Amino acid sequence: MNLYSWLQGHAKERPGKVAVRFRDQEITFRELYRLTDALGTALRGAGVNRDDHVTLMLPNVPEFVLTYMATIGIGSVVTPINPSYTSRELKHILGDYDYRVLVIEKSNRDTYDDIAAECPQKAVITTGPGGSFPEWVTGSGSGIVEDRGRDDVAVMIYSSGLTGYPMGAMLTQGNLDHNSDLLRLCMEADDTDTTLTLIPCFHSFSASVNMLSMLRYGGTIYLMKKLDFRELRHALTDGGVTAICAVPTLFYGLVHHPDLSDIDYAAVRTLIAGGSALSVEVYDAFKEKFHTDIRQGYGITEASPVCSVNRKNRPIKPTSIGQTVPGVAARVQDDEGNILGPGQTGELLFKGPNIMKGYYRREQETRDIIRDGWLHTGDLGYTDEEGYIFITGYKKDMVITSGFNVYSREVTNVLNSLPGIRDSAIIGEPDLMRGAIIKAFVVSDGAELTEDDVKKFARRQLATFKTPRKVLFVPKIPRDGKGRVLFDLLREAP
Repeated sequence: MNLYSWLQGHAKERPGKVAVRFRDQEITFRELYRLTDALGTALRGAGVNRDDHVTLMLPNVPEFVLTYMATIGIGSVVTPINPSYTSRELKHILGDYDYRVLVIEKSNRDTYDDIAAECPQKAVITTGPGGSFPEWVTGSGSGIVEDRGRDDVAVMIYSSGLTGYPMGAMLTQGNLDHNSDLLRLCMEADDTDTTLTLIPCFHSFSASVNMLSMLRYGGTIYLMKKLDFRELRHALTDGGVTAICAVPTLFYGLVHHPDLSDIDYAAVRTLIAGGSALSVEVYDAFKEKFHTDIRQGYGITEASPVCSVNRKNRPIKPTSIGQTVPGVAARVQDDEGNILGPGQTGELLFKGPNIMKGYYRREQETRDIIRDGWLHTGDLGYTDEEGYIFITGYKKDMVITSGFNVYSREVTNVLNSLPGIRDSAIIGEPDLMRGAIIKAFVVSDGAELTEDDVKKFARRQLATFKTPRKVLFVPKIPRDGKGRVLFDLLREAP
């Protein structure tokens, strides 16, 4: 099997159907197949072989879809990463193993150039005005599809799991084959659908439910590079959008932005919130204003990512992340390994064809998170008598902001490297739009640091979503005898 075979089939069966829409650009399945075939052939010619790795550091632009599918087509492994990453963050990933090719926007090229000597690539392909990408898709294709097994790795996404430092979660052909079909199985999607693809496709949620589902069914991916409310209005009124699978932040904007107050969602058959908790306030406000429901779901990168959702044609429980998707089992377990019953809170575990192969070159960490086939999520919750799952908190030390996981260890390691800082900790401060914002507590060693100094330093080392939005100087970070932060006491700091 190979996920790329979808494009071969659609190029024959629906060649003129629009596969990708981006601003004023439309790419049909015939053209998408031609371009990916040419790109895959060029990558092979550049020395990219089976199981080699291609780093994809792009926002939601057509070149993302082309590179993603061409890389999978030739039997290589694509690693999509956030284009807002700093040179420090990119260096960690490129240094984790031997990457062959980096695809990056020309305007963002400096991020790589700063570390190029330490992380050499066979090729760096740039997109955007003046970029080299067009040169890679002008040649003739040679029929690139490489036969792969269900257990062969197709995509590797960096996640911190339970550890707090980024590791490559290996997602297989079988993992993505399973997840790409959930929009049909749970929401009755088909080839007449168009997904509003505003969540970045480097995020596993968007890649599975927005991009891969449409490439599988023969539907249309409506790509948006960034949140632009004028373009969003056009997409929702004239763009043919029938499915919105997004983080709660977007639904907050749909409710409160004045330019979107009169949108009619009658043609939108699917509304799913994932990536972080959907607040009752946003759910209620959306339903009251637009007379339709948002269905909350749950995923984790290590599960490709979708595990559960409030399915279509079943009762919605707004505060629940729904029931498990087809083929996936869930259970709740305490710290001693006892399986808990309905209403009892413990760690959420999942098992099924969506669970990753493991972390790249991290055997111990893989054994820690996958035991007897069960993925330990580090999320706390419970189930009710009908199998609906409810999240109550996290075992892992992290903050979820706008759908992105931010691990405390990474942020505090950066903050503690700033001369003048002796200790630090972060928490998530509730925020209706983003779910939470990062608030840092900093202990100074007497240096005359300001909040702005700390923010600027962090911004140079961390992606924007990881950078603290608030900084509070405190005399000390309260800790227990094992050095663990006492967050209840920390939150009481003025």
